[in-house]
Amino acid sequence: MTRVLVVEASSGGVVGGSLTGLLHMVAGLDRERVTAGLVLYETKDIESELRRDGVPVFHVSRRRLPKQHGLLAVEGYQRAKRVGAIRSLLALGRQTVRIVAEELPAALRLARVIREFRADVVHLGNGVRANFDGLLACWLTRTPCVCHVKGFEKYSNRERAAARRIDALVPMTRAVAEHCRRAGVVAPRTEVIYDGIDTAGFAPQRPAEEVRAELGIGPAPCVGVASKIQEWKGQLVLVEAMAEVVRQVPDARALVIGGVHRAGGEYAAQMHRRIGELGLGEHVIATGFRTDIADVTGALDVVVHTSVRPEPFGRVILEGMLLGKPVVASAAGGVPELIRDGETGFLFEPGDAKALADRLVRLLREPELRRQIGAAAQEWARAAFSTEQHVEAFSALYESLARSN
Repeated sequence: MTRVLVVEASSGGVVGGSLTGLLHMVAGLDRERVTAGLVLYETKDIESELRRDGVPVFHVSRRRLPKQHGLLAVEGYQRAKRVGAIRSLLALGRQTVRIVAEELPAALRLARVIREFRADVVHLGNGVRANFDGLLACWLTRTPCVCHVKGFEKYSNRERAAARRIDALVPMTRAVAEHCRRAGVVAPRTEVIYDGIDTAGFAPQRPAEEVRAELGIGPAPCVGVASKIQEWKGQLVLVEAMAEVVRQVPDARALVIGGVHRAGGEYAAQMHRRIGELGLGEHVIATGFRTDIADVTGALDVVVHTSVRPEPFGRVILEGMLLGKPVVASAAGGVPELIRDGETGFLFEPGDAKALADRLVRLLREPELRRQIGAAAQEWARAAFSTEQHVEAFSALYESLARSN
């Protein structure tokens, strides 16, 4: 039996794709092979369910220093930052303060949890930078470490040096692995493991007609994007595209599904203003945070993914595919690894509202094309991205590291 402590350090008060992937993995583990505990850095509303399933949940507090400070408004400070030597000294000072005031105290707290849980392996779920305190805790306790990399981070020399001491680096797509390699973040062992989708558990619980009636869209052709509202997720691209979509498909509707990220308040306000300016108040509906994502996704005709920066993975893409929906997605980051353009979905250049509109209009006008693409997408998602494959890959990795320790 291998004991694995999974560490998820996200903040913002929401359960995003990163944590969702870890939760599916933990739920799918064979308890006769691997038993897992979960560490959170803030309270999440999924904790009671985890505990009912026999997964112990621990909390570790971490002080987060403000990124903004008074000196940023001082012209002399800004001039000094342009001098190479001073910039290097300031960066060193920031790193030192961060380690002493933020990361080391959290590492000591996490080390106590690692010992309490008697972990054979620690799975850090947020990459090298965000989990640096986790790396420190693993080194302090001499516990093998899996560092799960889920983004295109900027790396410094300390991350490059730390990577050489990570037992296993697990990028979630080949695109993320290549980014790490180019940045010099190279571990003794690197293994790409795609996130999995619960092919049995992710299914609508209510008829599409009932959900559509609740949302006030009725039988109208409807597309939707599901993600936390924040600038890089690009919901405004869908709003802009809908102006053209509605011109050609007058009864078309779009759902913007998801709560506002803690950093997305201004962007959400901008989105609502733009909806009004374009006269789309009856056509674009912001649903707010929903717990019934499978129900809402199942009620859509087309699933849209609009990220304007490279997306490391794109769980909502696979969720839509699993439900047999055609997906139109931004072609950047790991997304092209999930979709075969024109076969299992459609890709468009990030931020290109016209290209998005063209693909949506075609799909909304051609029901048979929607059916064909959706069926191919569903078959592809079930074959290539099942939770069973994801869980087996991690279980084998945990057991290998535990044996080698």
